[in-house]
Amino acid sequence: MIRSKESIFRLLLLLVAAVGLVAFAACGDDEEDGGNGADGTPAGTPTAGDDLSSIPEDTTGITATEILLGSHMPLSGAAAALYGNQIVPGMQAYIDYINDVEGGVNGRKIRLQVEDDTYDPSRTNSVVRTLVNQDGIFALLSGLGTAQHSAVFDFLKEEQVPDLFTATGATKFTDPITRTAFGYNPNYIQEGDAIGKYIARTHPSAKLGLIIQNDDFGRDGEKGIRQGIEGSDVEVVTVETYEAVSTDLTAQVQNVRNAGADVLAFYALPLQAGSIISTAHEDLAWDVPIYATGVVADPSTIQLAGEANAQGVITTAYLRPLNQGDDPGVIEHQRIMAQYQPEATVANLSIYGHSVAELAVEVLKAAGPNLNRRSVIEAAESIRDFTCSLCLGPINLGPTDHRSIETFSFARAEGASWVVFGDLVSYETTE
Repeated sequence: MIRSKESIFRLLLLLVAAVGLVAFAACGDDEEDGGNGADGTPAGTPTAGDDLSSIPEDTTGITATEILLGSHMPLSGAAAALYGNQIVPGMQAYIDYINDVEGGVNGRKIRLQVEDDTYDPSRTNSVVRTLVNQDGIFALLSGLGTAQHSAVFDFLKEEQVPDLFTATGATKFTDPITRTAFGYNPNYIQEGDAIGKYIARTHPSAKLGLIIQNDDFGRDGEKGIRQGIEGSDVEVVTVETYEAVSTDLTAQVQNVRNAGADVLAFYALPLQAGSIISTAHEDLAWDVPIYATGVVADPSTIQLAGEANAQGVITTAYLRPLNQGDDPGVIEHQRIMAQYQPEATVANLSIYGHSVAELAVEVLKAAGPNLNRRSVIEAAESIRDFTCSLCLGPINLGPTDHRSIETFSFARAEGASWVVFGDLVSYETTE
């Protein structure tokens, strides 16, 4: 056994407010179908949203020498240690690298202004309005969290501020299309569909028990899993729910076992994931295969569960994890972090921040020297087959597809790390 109950509790306190994204995925939304059908085709045809010509050629936040980008992230509070204080240095390091080595983009250096929303939606509303109305940002980049970004999504749309690569898997931000808004993470219906298909292939007659967070995040995941197992002999025998503030899921795991499940899948955050895995594998001595949302694909989950308990748990991944230390992209990320953010933690989440910044730079380059809000939207919609240095698969965007990452793989807990395995799974909707 790798950890004590007391050490887990301390880690739970650290993570208790962290509700959105961990390294490879982020929260979803159940009100939009958003994902692909069981045959891999789009579940619905998104509209193109506002006509491109309706977006003004606004140069707010742009000077002859600078591009001002803003973001909202938790830089203080319980969510900061895992999220903002790891993602932001990754973003900033890559931007500093581009400014230093390439002189910025098309002669302009990028300045990233990140405001602390403490992972509180009301605070998000306040800081983003300040970024737009007082600081005059050109675009918002990688706003973190479903509930948090929901608080400002309509405001950004009304102000026609480019809302680039939101750090959440919520389908509400990409379906239907809002012409100024682009997602980044895979949405949970697509991810759940892939997990469901994997379970149906690997355990063709499984009695499946689900544990889901009782909100949009969990319900999106359940929807995707049910979609993925459709037509198979896999039977969902029970669905147990929990509230986001809960930390002990012993009862839910016991109920799933008592219902006769022989495979367990869950949509939960790292702190609850630790409870689920340790309860099943240690407390109940239940040797059940476990499948989990990519939200948990961070070493903190393995710590919370206990390394011995976590072995073999399967999740999803769309970025190269830090444990692939011989990968050229990971090596370069470590070098850039050491040079430009030497005090920061190099982690899977700093890799996430680097990857988002790399895509943003690619879009700004494509927009050309005559940069404005309309041209950056047009440039984002022109991205085809762009594979960032840390991405597992290509990014494609278009006027009817504002989902950046729709290609991912699976990962398995091995030792203290998540190890990517298998072929890429594509849900690409850009024609």
